[in-house]
Amino acid sequence: MTALQIFTAQDRVLVIAPHPDDEAIATGGVLQVARAGGAACRVLVITDGDNNPWPQRWIEKRWNIGAADRARWGAERRSEAVAALQVLGLQPSDVRCLGFPDLGLTDILLRGEPTLSETLAAQLDEFRPSCLFLPALDDRHPDHSALHVLLQLALLGVSGPRPNLYTFGVHGEAGTVDGVVLELSEAQREIKRAAIMSHQTQMRLSRRRFVAYARAQEPYRIASVPSVPDPQHPVQAGVADGKLQVRIDHARWRRGLRGHALFLVLRRADGSSVRHRVILSGPTRGDVVDTETNRNVGSAAIDASAAETDVILTIAPYAIAGWIKLSRPQPGLFVLDRFGWQTVATLRS
Repeated sequence: MTALQIFTAQDRVLVIAPHPDDEAIATGGVLQVARAGGAACRVLVITDGDNNPWPQRWIEKRWNIGAADRARWGAERRSEAVAALQVLGLQPSDVRCLGFPDLGLTDILLRGEPTLSETLAAQLDEFRPSCLFLPALDDRHPDHSALHVLLQLALLGVSGPRPNLYTFGVHGEAGTVDGVVLELSEAQREIKRAAIMSHQTQMRLSRRRFVAYARAQEPYRIASVPSVPDPQHPVQAGVADGKLQVRIDHARWRRGLRGHALFLVLRRADGSSVRHRVILSGPTRGDVVDTETNRNVGSAAIDASAAETDVILTIAPYAIAGWIKLSRPQPGLFVLDRFGWQTVATLRS
């Protein structure tokens, strides 16, 4: 892995944190180095992390968590993020806490709700970052990977130069392919550790895991717009002749497909989008649901063998970028996905 670039006073560094604590865990070193180099910094904290019941139950000694309890917890976590960023050298005016639904970013993406996309686009247009730090597409937390797709969609609409993109993995490490690393001194690690510790609500159950991120290196991957398909992902998809062709590798997926669905987001050349859910409910056919309207819009052909499952569906033409994910239609007890989103390959107009 190569060394991350040196920041100067000409740089404008934007960090996109899905939840309070991600800003310190993932970029606690970068923000210190950027500020020391004179760069302008801004952090967007997308959710308040309010859908975080287990630490809240443990600390508050209550089982039932109502809406008011969640709001209070979210406000506390928001305050912790601002405090952590002050430890890292930022001012409260450098922070934007947006308050979108914790564990709700996949739904926002699939329903095509415009508010978050418009907010991201407005922040990109206003701040004009030269460097953008964002969650990795393959992060296993659904908010992280969905936010990556939302940012990719926003960046496709950016006029003028696009920022350099660096992705971080919180739930799954940043890989060595296209990787860069920031070396931290012991003093910088201590400051990062103090910033992480500012998230007191998370320390009771996760202190050891969180503090472990204050290590000697912060790894990132260099990303592009649109993102590049991951050859190791169990889902491979491409568009040709107006059809989306999907292959699910059973050996890499390592479990059955019953109860799972494919989530699909495509961006057309005219700026409009296709957002579908393909229900893998039958041996040869699967229902295709438009997730913006929740209406059945057709069916997909399914061909399963011992080694793989192939899914083919007709899509609207002129798609220029797309992403696909294999998941359960509704999250279960365990929040993390087995795999994040995958880029759809060979899209062409």
